[in-house]
Amino acid sequence: MRRGAAVTWEQVRVGLLILVALAVLSVSVFLVGDTGYVFGERYRLVTLVRSASGLVPGAAVQLAGQTVGQVDDIAFIAPENRPASREAVAIWLAINVDVQDQIRSDSRAQVRTQGLLGDRLIDIRPGGPDARVLQPGDTVLSAASLDYDELLAEGAEAVGDLASVARNLSDLTRGLLEGQGTLGQLVVDEELYERMVGLAESLDTLVTAAAAPDGNLMRVLSDDTLYTAVRSAVTSFDTLARAVVEGEGTLGQLIRSDSLYVELTATVTRADSLLAGLLAGEGSAGRLFTDEELYEELLRTLVELNAMLEDVRRDPARYVPEISVF
Repeated sequence: MRRGAAVTWEQVRVGLLILVALAVLSVSVFLVGDTGYVFGERYRLVTLVRSASGLVPGAAVQLAGQTVGQVDDIAFIAPENRPASREAVAIWLAINVDVQDQIRSDSRAQVRTQGLLGDRLIDIRPGGPDARVLQPGDTVLSAASLDYDELLAEGAEAVGDLASVARNLSDLTRGLLEGQGTLGQLVVDEELYERMVGLAESLDTLVTAAAAPDGNLMRVLSDDTLYTAVRSAVTSFDTLARAVVEGEGTLGQLIRSDSLYVELTATVTRADSLLAGLLAGEGSAGRLFTDEELYEELLRTLVELNAMLEDVRRDPARYVPEISVF
């Protein structure tokens, strides 16, 4: 019988290295599975979202930031079966049963990104103690998620607006340097600058003169005579107003006494009675208002008198009698 070849130490070391590597790999797999609940018992929940952009089956499901399962399936909801809130995608979640007590009817599921540009995942907010624990097949209500694409689009729009503002400022600056418009003329026109300097100097001279101790303005401000005169005028006006309010003088009597009011009321009453009598046809004046026959007679008399006056103007000698002395 032929004897086998002797096993060398190098082969034994290689075998031991392979065994150690397999042991480390096995332990790592079990540790990873225990951390991510890969090998634990699971139950399924579903959440409805409007968009599952970037989310794929197998994505992590976290509870308060801790991984407790993974996305099991993603499916569209038929248009006729969509809820009133218009969610279009159903996401099935496979979650470890050890955390079932944490997910309740007031929990909220949100599609978010791990970090700023990381993978998409589902993050569930734990429920309160008074809410019902969700059972397998129940629906976890969804919360609005931050859409990074929309955020980036808004950022790009903001950058575009800033670029537009920068271009406008550049055009404005160029126009100012070229002397366009009033402000541009102020920047480049030396004559206008000199005029403004002269105006400033004139104003400074005027203010200096006004502030001089012997100037008219300072005399008005520092002289007690003006203050005394103004105070005297105010005092006189106050005395006059007090006298009027207290009923002194004619103006005071008009304000305080009610005799004028009584007399005016009586006068208005008499005038009203007179007008009523005229409208009722009382007296001669009243008959002029109401008697049509008298009105016509007066009208005829006026017409005849007018005709006679016209005739007198035409032939006055006709109406002058002949006077004979002898």
